[in-house]
Amino acid sequence: MKASILISKSLKTYYKERLNYMTRKKFLILTIIMITTLTYTMGQACAAPLPSKVKAGVWITSIDKVDLAAGTYSIDFYLWFIYDDAPPNFEFINGAPTRIEKTVEREGYVEYRVKATFVQQYDFKNFPFDTQNLDIMIEDKTQNITSLELIPDSEQSGLDSQAYVVGWQPKEFTYQSYVHEYPGENYSRLVFTVSIQREIFPVFMKNFVPITLITLISLLSFAVSIQNYSQRISIGITTLFSAVAYHLATLGSLPPLSYLTLFDRVMLAIYSLFLYNIGVSVQGMRLVDKKQIDKAISFEDKAQKLLPVVTLFLIILYTVLLAPFI
Repeated sequence: MKASILISKSLKTYYKERLNYMTRKKFLILTIIMITTLTYTMGQACAAPLPSKVKAGVWITSIDKVDLAAGTYSIDFYLWFIYDDAPPNFEFINGAPTRIEKTVEREGYVEYRVKATFVQQYDFKNFPFDTQNLDIMIEDKTQNITSLELIPDSEQSGLDSQAYVVGWQPKEFTYQSYVHEYPGENYSRLVFTVSIQREIFPVFMKNFVPITLITLISLLSFAVSIQNYSQRISIGITTLFSAVAYHLATLGSLPPLSYLTLFDRVMLAIYSLFLYNIGVSVQGMRLVDKKQIDKAISFEDKAQKLLPVVTLFLIILYTVLLAPFI
């Protein structure tokens, strides 16, 4: 009996020691794995150096020409880089310099005077009250984002107060830095943007006053007796042709577009108003030919009273309601 008790105690001691040994062994293996993983991760982090940061700035002195038809603009500006290791081998992504001159160079700093022509994708949806963005896009030619990062010099960059664009008013100067993705690698890109807006009063006088006068001349046909329908129809058709010619001439400075501008939508409202005017005259002509003079006069009076409502409805329809679809 005592022998069996001793054997049982010995087995318990053996298994307990065995379990402690296996636990220590597993803990040691896990510790080795964690140390190895941590060492590898730290080694990888140390092996991949952080990209060199280069601060870049732009000071725009003048915007010489904004060519809407060609989709370009010419600009004169100073460009500088503040660096630690070496100056970047930069390039302009959306254009090319016609003249570039190094004006200042010292340790950690280089400055250029640049005159360049850039390609710009303009947005004419709100023409002639449109606002355009003029971009200067800069990247390094050889060093990607793992080697070099461009950051804007926000304190020194800007637009000169004497910079002036004929027919335009400088509105805002902004900048942004982001990573541009190419197949296989990414580059740091820096973009400086000048927003310009057309001068509202000259635009209104030049683009809308003439077409308003043409429309008023067309509507003067309501002052002509319905019995003289031939003169009324002649006025309506003549002014319609004048409006079409003016429309085409106004859009002559723009490139071919796949969408309608604000001016196009206003002209559609005017064309519809001309159609209303001519339609009233034609219907009056039919009634006069049938010797229904009183009925023709009554119809013309009702159409004339509806004219303000029809005009307002057409303007809202084309410039607001249908604007997202046309």
